Amino acid sequence: MHILKELLESRFLIWTLSVYDFRSQYLGSMLGFLWAMIKPLVMAGIYVLIFSSVIPPENGSAGSTSQFGLYVFAGMLPWFVIQESVQRGSTVLLDQAHLVRHHNIPLHILPLHIVISATVSGLYAIIVFMAVKLFFVHEINPFFLLIVFALPAQILFCWGLAMLISTANVFIRDISHLTMAMLTIWFFASPIVFAVDNLPWYLTLPWLNPLVSLTAIYRDLLLFQRIPHLVDIIFFSLHTLVVLAAGTVFYQRTYKEVVDWV
Repeated sequence: MHILKELLESRFLIWTLSVYDFRSQYLGSMLGFLWAMIKPLVMAGIYVLIFSSVIPPENGSAGSTSQFGLYVFAGMLPWFVIQESVQRGSTVLLDQAHLVRHHNIPLHILPLHIVISATVSGLYAIIVFMAVKLFFVHEINPFFLLIVFALPAQILFCWGLAMLISTANVFIRDISHLTMAMLTIWFFASPIVFAVDNLPWYLTLPWLNPLVSLTAIYRDLLLFQRIPHLVDIIFFSLHTLVVLAAGTVFYQRTYKEVVDWV
């Protein structure tokens, strides 16, 4: 309840930091905000080219190649947000040391504004995905708009992770480097560029890997245009509650020491 009260009181500051962070990433570049659309398209395209060569689509037809590309792209959409939130959020307390030391602000809003900025970038990526899908499939159903109901849980999940890792990184500076390695492992251990049927059974357990459920939710809503399975919604909600609780508890027990360590 204490953190919720601080969030309400700091909502304008959170919004200001989020807007500034998003704009600063493209400040001075010739293409500006277009990079928010170009980057996910390029990244998805690279993985599609690589993995369609290693694991060719069925019958090797162009149609199946485009379906494979859409499948990979849809799975990468939540990953873009999680990766940016965790990667940049892991060092945010150290990067914003001047705010931590000299301003009396709730420290947990610093990783939160990174998550919100990453989520805005993720929305741009969704727009790109729908444009690509329209190009190949020649139809779009408004059903994809239901993705907005999945975003709050995704934001809370990313915030919990970023809060936990950024706080731990203040005391053990190797955490940020370890995070980079763990993100790589997590990516290839998730059904993003591989279908669930092509992964070992222990990597497809929804209670073990939250991306199993989250990628399924994204693909159901954006690619297959259907209501996600209830089991995926339940498991990702549980993961969100556990991660958010862990990040909140760890932050509350250590935030007084964070200022001294930064």
